[in-house]
Amino acid sequence: MSDSPRSRGDAVRSFLARRWLSILLVVLAAVFVLQNRQDVPVRLFATTVTSPLWVTLTVVLLVGVAAGSIRTRRGRGRR
Repeated sequence: MSDSPRSRGDAVRSFLARRWLSILLVVLAAVFVLQNRQDVPVRLFATTVTSPLWVTLTVVLLVGVAAGSIRTRRGRGRR
């Protein structure tokens, strides 16, 4: 049979070898969220919003990624 304990162990090892960086990043993200759950006030112009720190930082990251993506696309179009 192909479902022997040895072949399952090899499959798990192969999976971990291919995905170790993704697994590490997910674990680091989980630790980051758990350590940054306190609420923080965010002020923008006249508005103040209170949200967990991890949500605020994630939104800022996504805005930065979007801005970088737009800039990269515009740069490619000029060549």
